[in-house]
Amino acid sequence: MTKDQVKIAAEALLHDLDKVLSIPKNSFDEIVCIADRIASAADRREKEKSERGFDQQAPLESIFNILKGNHQNFCYHPQILGDDNRINYPTEDKIEYQENFYTEVSQKLEECLDQFTYDKDHLNVLLESLEASLSFVPASASLQERADISLFDHVKLTAAIASCIYLYLQENEIEDYQELLLKKAEKFYEEKAFMIYSMDLSGIQDFIYTITSKGALKGLRARSFYLEIMMEHMIDELLERLSLARTNLLYSGGGHCYLLLPNTREAKEQCAVFEQEINQWFLETFQTNLFAGCGFAECSASDLKNQPDGSYQEIFRTITRQISERKMNRYTYQDLLYLNEKEQVPGERECKVCRRTDLLREDNQCEICWALEQMAVQIMENRFFVISSEKKGISLPLPLGRHLTTEKREEDVRQRMKEDPSFIRAYGKNKLNAGCSAAAKLWIGDYHYKTGCSFQDLADCAQGIERIAVLRADVDNLGEAFVSGFANEENHNKYVTLSRTSAFSRKLSLFFKYHINHLLEQGTFYLEEKEDKRRAAVIVYSGGDDLFVVGSWDDILGFAVDLYYSLKKYSQGTLTLSAGIGIYPPKFPISVMAKQTGALEDAAKEVDGKNAVTLFDERYSFHWDELIHKIIEEKLRLIQAYLDEFAEERGKAFLYRVLELVRARWMEKDGRINIARFAYQLSRVEPSEKASQEQKELYRSFAKSMYRWIQNKEDSRQLELAIYLYIYQTREKEGEYHGED
Repeated sequence: MTKDQVKIAAEALLHDLDKVLSIPKNSFDEIVCIADRIASAADRREKEKSERGFDQQAPLESIFNILKGNHQNFCYHPQILGDDNRINYPTEDKIEYQENFYTEVSQKLEECLDQFTYDKDHLNVLLESLEASLSFVPASASLQERADISLFDHVKLTAAIASCIYLYLQENEIEDYQELLLKKAEKFYEEKAFMIYSMDLSGIQDFIYTITSKGALKGLRARSFYLEIMMEHMIDELLERLSLARTNLLYSGGGHCYLLLPNTREAKEQCAVFEQEINQWFLETFQTNLFAGCGFAECSASDLKNQPDGSYQEIFRTITRQISERKMNRYTYQDLLYLNEKEQVPGERECKVCRRTDLLREDNQCEICWALEQMAVQIMENRFFVISSEKKGISLPLPLGRHLTTEKREEDVRQRMKEDPSFIRAYGKNKLNAGCSAAAKLWIGDYHYKTGCSFQDLADCAQGIERIAVLRADVDNLGEAFVSGFANEENHNKYVTLSRTSAFSRKLSLFFKYHINHLLEQGTFYLEEKEDKRRAAVIVYSGGDDLFVVGSWDDILGFAVDLYYSLKKYSQGTLTLSAGIGIYPPKFPISVMAKQTGALEDAAKEVDGKNAVTLFDERYSFHWDELIHKIIEEKLRLIQAYLDEFAEERGKAFLYRVLELVRARWMEKDGRINIARFAYQLSRVEPSEKASQEQKELYRSFAKSMYRWIQNKEDSRQLELAIYLYIYQTREKEGEYHGED
């Protein structure tokens, strides 16, 4: 980036802060001012019912208040992002003004600006400081406007727009900024000065789950994180080629990203060359296993605020069509010749992990799979990740001639930045790195129960049966929510804007990449209470629209419930989640676990209205509330209360026979159950005459409920799963693996 380009971005970031900070007059005032007006027009929309005036003490309103037709008035408590790991949920409670909060914000920003210089490294520090300080500060204090866009989201978008305008004017050799941007501003709003560009990575799941059993858990996480860093690296490489900063990154997660770019010939040419180089590297390195589909749509300032109506959604439809076409026609004639005529190097063999043909290291692994295995623990434990132009020891290759290594300490990153001429950039996980200007912060779901834990270690932590479980989940209809979530004919679609899409995507990304760590660190829902609230689990992957977590079977089930409740509270019920949970012996092939659990997740999405979970088998697909309240809290709790206290040994035999009766019911055309046999089995767990009155009353309640449930088809299906959960809870760890798992 040139110094002028850095100044444009920095001055745009600081544009709305001149009332609280000592900031000199802008050098590019016309560009920054119109960028601010474009961003403001996209986020400062009048409320349907409003009053005049301003309230400087008003809190930030929730972006979910108006998502998908919602009508609520929830707000956020003022908070410095990163100071407290707890999730800042929106609330409808009255929030009191906190003067000390804004004093702290001012102090933090002043400290950042004291050390600020106009270069791209300090620009990243400024961006992170603003994110930490202003994420819960509203951009507007007007009572007439919705205050659901944070000041950070506003200034970040202002900087992105200003950077694009500057490059657009440069290429078109326009020097009279005042004439075009002030006097003829209305005309400029209609110019296609911008484009939204997207990359979509294909082959992620096959790459991650193609792994052998040896060190499978460490390998899964390492491969997943490798792709995450690869995507961020690709984003930064493209932005640097275009003389842009991460201010222009709108969204990244789940192998997808969206960037706001200038609509210039130079940008289009650079994007085309970049896409060709990336996919050539994928072809040479991974053959056809990975591919980046890219697309873009030209747009104007008016399009970004959905004027005329429907223009904003058309941007994303155009991008989606282009990406689909690229994926349908991935390879050129030359690419196919390369694949078919590539000469085999003497000594090349098939890697036992990824099945690629290459010169193998020890243990019959290719260079990449070997490096992933060697770096697996470092990837999980170390906080910093360095990109360099030269290979340094054990490292992983990245597109465009780069290499990835890890560092544990911030001091080591600083030293490499100063002394290593091959140093390109660094990333840091989940902590604002104000003291390390070259380390851009990434929010990453990286929770792991303990260093180097294996599937067997997780299974050993389980209550009852020694099994692990895999949770795969994603948000229902997320793509539709991004594109049309704020569409509402009642308010004439006036909230369909880039600002709200960007703020919404950042909130969701923060939840699945950062807050998820807290959910696993502090468990809430348990089948049976544990003293240690940390989940015996490891995040394999958690992005914007996909989630893969493995752990002890009971902790995974408890975490799934925590996740459901937390997302519901976080999104005010506007977003739903569908999930699949499979239960397995610790030595079960991971690729099969992933495939089967993916099928369970698909089964959950087939439930009417989605918002469901499938456990263990496609027969057991239930809406979340049905699982929690009808199966666990009602049926499982009653079984636990009676059999644990009075009939544990006889109870297990009773439950197995009840299972036989229920299963037989599924085989019968009329769906009837043998009531006589059931009554006989129930009588065998009746307390003796010597039992207390309390025990007899409990039995009567138990028997009455069991009779009622067994005669209703849906209740009996719920009962079947509740019985399995009880059996898994009480079975000895060395017990034989149950075929229905």
